[in-house]
Amino acid sequence: MPYALPKRCAVHSVSAAFVVIACAFSTAAHAQSITNPGFESGSTGWASCPIELNAANVYGGPNTSTVAEVDGHNDPAITTDDRILCQTISGFTVGALYALEFEATRRQTGPTPASVAVTVTIDGVLNQVVTRTGAWNMGRERFTFAPTSTSHTLRVVPNFTGSHGMIMDNFNIVVASPLPVELLSFQAWPLNGKVRLQWSTATERDNAGFRVQRSTDLAQWEEVSFVRGAGNSQTAITYAANDLKPLPGSVYYRLEQVDIDGTSDLSPIRHVTMPDRNDLHLWPNPAGSVVHVGMDTPGRILVLDAQGRSVQVFQEAHTTGTLLHIAALPPGLYQVRSVDDSAPTVKFIKE
Repeated sequence: MPYALPKRCAVHSVSAAFVVIACAFSTAAHAQSITNPGFESGSTGWASCPIELNAANVYGGPNTSTVAEVDGHNDPAITTDDRILCQTISGFTVGALYALEFEATRRQTGPTPASVAVTVTIDGVLNQVVTRTGAWNMGRERFTFAPTSTSHTLRVVPNFTGSHGMIMDNFNIVVASPLPVELLSFQAWPLNGKVRLQWSTATERDNAGFRVQRSTDLAQWEEVSFVRGAGNSQTAITYAANDLKPLPGSVYYRLEQVDIDGTSDLSPIRHVTMPDRNDLHLWPNPAGSVVHVGMDTPGRILVLDAQGRSVQVFQEAHTTGTLLHIAALPPGLYQVRSVDDSAPTVKFIKE
């Protein structure tokens, strides 16, 4: 699943020789559901405000589909008897862009004004006036807004007095644009004396680019390179970079995604151990289904559990070395080494 670039990561020690970095991140924005958007279930979801519902043909419409009327009701001197619409909607993703959609038309029966208007608000983020004149025509409106909270209240109130006004139906909220960058994947691994980094995005909005950063202690970070972003994109894009002069031993890598306006966010952290001689090395780590094992001298691989017992996994030759298919293994800590008993072992975690 695509995820938005996170701001916080935590370090968890599994053993003295192995560390796992867990990052908090938000999922991509999703469309929010309006309860009973077409009023076919009566006032369900809308009952916190005085609402008027009838079949469309009561108001001069073409059928018996249930619709709502927004009007000033009977007393033009007060607003307490107005017929309005309101509903609180939860689950928004702050930073994403949404669109509110609905249909509206002027009521045809009764002494309806020649022009009727309503004000549509979503508290603090949307305020629009919608006007209708003429014959029955359920024209669809679409207004975009950026939520500042995970919960907002939709309200529709009349801009006129009298009991004959605007007919409304079929409300909907959709994602107009997701979070600025949805990261599909991010990997880092040793390759021919350098560290290869590769990542891909599902969508981008105002993305200036990525700063590739490294650290040996997860506290001090330095920039390795900068890769320009696509700016705006709705298709998957793959990026790559190399750390041509990697640091020896255990090194951590992350991406700092930078927007055009200068704001930035951080990716999950990836851990790489640079071999100090012709050792084998593996990635990703932790892994879910496949582990890439790189070796200067190709050969068979032994996979051992935490107790040092050999476990069977399917091995496949690959241009990077050997692929270990580990999907069937129980989650836990494992060791990998070549069949040479004197060869060092490398540990990985099966998620």
